[in-house]
Amino acid sequence: MNPSSKHRPHRTCLMVVAAFVALINTAARADAPRTDEILQLEELLDKAIVDGDFGTFDCLTAEDFTHGSQSGRFRSKAEWLKGKVQWQSSYLSFDVSDRKVRVFDDTAIVTGISTLKWRETDGTIGTGKFRFLRVWTRLNGTWQVAAFQSTKIPQQDSSTDKPTPVQSLDLDDPPATREFSVKEDRPFLDGKQIEIWGLRCGNALYTQGVTERHVRNLDNMVAHGINCIGVYIQGSNAGHPNPFGGRSGYNADGSLKPEFARRLEWLVREANARDMVVMVGLFSPRKDDELKDEAAIQRACEETAKFLVRRKLKNVFCDVMHEYNHSRVDHDIFREPNGAEKKAKLTAWFNKFAPEIEAGICPTFKSGTGTAYAGMQVRIIQKEEVIPKEGFVVNVETQRHDAYENDGKYEADEFPIMFGYFKQYAAAPNACMLFHSGWCQGITNGSGTAPHPEMGGYGKSEEDRGIRFYYEWVRDNIGRYEYPRHVANSESP
Repeated sequence: MNPSSKHRPHRTCLMVVAAFVALINTAARADAPRTDEILQLEELLDKAIVDGDFGTFDCLTAEDFTHGSQSGRFRSKAEWLKGKVQWQSSYLSFDVSDRKVRVFDDTAIVTGISTLKWRETDGTIGTGKFRFLRVWTRLNGTWQVAAFQSTKIPQQDSSTDKPTPVQSLDLDDPPATREFSVKEDRPFLDGKQIEIWGLRCGNALYTQGVTERHVRNLDNMVAHGINCIGVYIQGSNAGHPNPFGGRSGYNADGSLKPEFARRLEWLVREANARDMVVMVGLFSPRKDDELKDEAAIQRACEETAKFLVRRKLKNVFCDVMHEYNHSRVDHDIFREPNGAEKKAKLTAWFNKFAPEIEAGICPTFKSGTGTAYAGMQVRIIQKEEVIPKEGFVVNVETQRHDAYENDGKYEADEFPIMFGYFKQYAAAPNACMLFHSGWCQGITNGSGTAPHPEMGGYGKSEEDRGIRFYYEWVRDNIGRYEYPRHVANSESP
């Protein structure tokens, strides 16, 4: 700003602004309100704030204007202007991006992101980024600001290269995770081939506390070679005493519940911090009836895809519908006949908005529906299904050998059977498994404390409940996980 402008009479400034506003509003009266008129006023207001031209600010704001600051303080126009001196401002710069204007008759709503630099009273320089909302209204033929609200966007901790998983949850533009992909029937993470050993954690999103327990156990999983967990937005069989006791992350219209979305992102980002992969399941047989109709199912597919893409959660693959053609499912699109076409339709709904995220659909074991269909990127199976020779195959639910009523307790003759599963998948280069147990999946159960992402005991008695045997088998036979490979115990850390 020209220094001489600081000596212009205040009255002259107001006359210039008034003339400018009158010119714009003459055009507005002659034609429908236009976005470019509001943008011109926005730019004039931005400049006035930086220049300390509070006379202009006074002209452009309504008498009952309210100002909500990022600190939570709510002020009237008189309170905001109190103590302000014309042509004196602490702002050094005021840049606006992502500005959007919506005009409704005599009201306009403006949103955007402002990046500010200012001088503190002690002379130091402060910076910040804020998301704002400003409401313009046309009063007596003149556009004026009626309300303003800003919220500070959390800044990345300067002491680290990138924000923590928890910090990322509140960022409008969070960092991307590593990217999972499938090439020639093999799994890759950020372009490097990996071997997957997983754990089915169907109800990990049940509550904040349950999700936290899973987060706290991720380091132990990795130390034992487990580098993938499977979670379901609609939960899964809740076990004993109420198999329907799980919670769905979707509303009846298919919209994604914010609290479930936040827990999902937290778990995915914490897994990413340990170079893990997450299998994200959408629909489950015991909860599909909570969706109103097929339109709600489509919306759930699309909203989930948009959420994963918008939040840059790439270390995932998806089981769109678990246990397709199950006797308990209610919606026709989840059942035979014409299952292949319906599966392709469901997957296309998801991939339309998340084309880079691999997805598949898990058929119910021995239900007569196929394991392959057009458009799938992951061939998902369950229980004791024979491992297909073609495709990247994921058994997302191995046969469960502990009863929900007595979870984490196994009979002696069941251990050789389970070890046989482990060896079978270790020998299949195109396949991987997510170990399934009532101990890890159910809610409450015989133990009274499920679900348990923790390994617990060896499962040989009720006082020794757990799945430690799976953790230790992976560690001892596959090795601890150090991206992108598993490292045998004989190798030094």
